Amino acid sequence: MRRKIGLCLVFGAALPLAVVSVAWACGVLATLKLDKKVAAPGDTITATGRNWATTGHSAVSLRLKTRDGRVIATTAAQPGGTISETFALPRDLDPGWYVVLATQTNTTTGNPKTGTPGRTTLRIQGSAGAQAVAAPAGANPSGPAVTAGGSGQSLLALLLAGGISIAMLAGGWVLLSRRSRSVGEPQFSI
Repeated sequence: MRRKIGLCLVFGAALPLAVVSVAWACGVLATLKLDKKVAAPGDTITATGRNWATTGHSAVSLRLKTRDGRVIATTAAQPGGTISETFALPRDLDPGWYVVLATQTNTTTGNPKTGTPGRTTLRIQGSAGAQAVAAPAGANPSGPAVTAGGSGQSLLALLLAGGISIAMLAGGWVLLSRRSRSVGEPQFSI
């Protein structure tokens, strides 16, 4: 009986883990890199990236904070799916951490390109002559805090499902690997 329960736990855990691993490996992700990680308002920055569509999609838009945020530059994808754009940061940016996103949409459907947006972070430090501003303790340099009802809930559900699957896998393995004592084996007792 213990062996059957162990097998059920192992196979019951392996299936969700296989599905999750395939879901994370489904596509090629678009990338975005900046030549500077710290800049001042008005500084010139070069953005590069790979895995962008060259046909059937819009130009690549570089945006601040969100997918629908302020457009700071636009560029066309080069043959081979690369981008490279040099642009000046807006002069009215407040000091702090910003997420820079690169977005592209399908011109036929209007849906975002698969594997986008490309993301990176940028720290704005006041003006060109000012000292670097350290992030406050507990600051999230990758963007705003996740609020209830956002993508944080789906990530939490994914982590919870993964944790349960791993626990089931470990429990099944323990049950399968234990030898059951039979009556014919010597019994040690006082």
